[in-house]
Amino acid sequence: MVTRTSDIATPARVVSDFERALHVEGRRHLGLFALEGFRLIERALATSTPLTHVLVSDHASQDPSPRLHKLLVELGEQKHPVVSIPHSTMDRLLEGRTLGPVLALAKIPPSPNLTTLVTELSSNPRAKILVLDEMMDPGNVGALLRTSHAMGVAAVIALGGTDPFHPRAARTSMGSIFRVPVLRLPSADELIPALRSLHYFTIGASSDAPTLLPHAPIPRKPIALFVGNEGKGLSPSIRAALDLLVAIPMSSTIDSFSINAATAVVLYAITHPNS
Repeated sequence: MVTRTSDIATPARVVSDFERALHVEGRRHLGLFALEGFRLIERALATSTPLTHVLVSDHASQDPSPRLHKLLVELGEQKHPVVSIPHSTMDRLLEGRTLGPVLALAKIPPSPNLTTLVTELSSNPRAKILVLDEMMDPGNVGALLRTSHAMGVAAVIALGGTDPFHPRAARTSMGSIFRVPVLRLPSADELIPALRSLHYFTIGASSDAPTLLPHAPIPRKPIALFVGNEGKGLSPSIRAALDLLVAIPMSSTIDSFSINAATAVVLYAITHPNS
């Protein structure tokens, strides 16, 4: 196994940048997000995601893992900078997680232009956009990225504090963060008029909605599904602006699905309206 230390950044500097990328202000300043473990880095390579540095333990040469060996060979072939760091530092950064003893910094992809995105998708009557309204739990955000990928969602729009590039969101996405275009907006102020002007059908998921999902009229046109904050749900201004609010029938002894389960159910119903 061969590693190549960057000619520019020292291991201490790369570790410092990795630690900064664990926090929102650091990500904003660096334009980088943190990746952890075999799966994420393998999937980053499979999608040609730009990696600025990969961090491996200085014990890597003693690690018998064929997966690590294969990954290091591929990193070398693609000329990604690989930095050796002390094993104790790797342990500290992993915090006991066992996804694989390898870390990386990746460039946050440029955000699509709103007008361009919704205009290009508007010609496809099966197009789906998922809008996350102030979703605070990065684990939920990552799970929804994965669900979006599985259900053929064309783009995810993250409103307000929703952070798809939080390290836990990236981990939970299982690599879907590299496959689904993500647009971040401070609010829905520009989004809803843009969708309305291009005749998107807008749906909100809410447990108190008057229309049950099995009876919801799903038109054959581009659809934007809005999903709200875990505790507060959709904001009142967004609820008022949507074409339809739907609820999923459930047992009388519970008041809601998990946000990921609910979104998956609604996306399935939108994708297969006659099933």
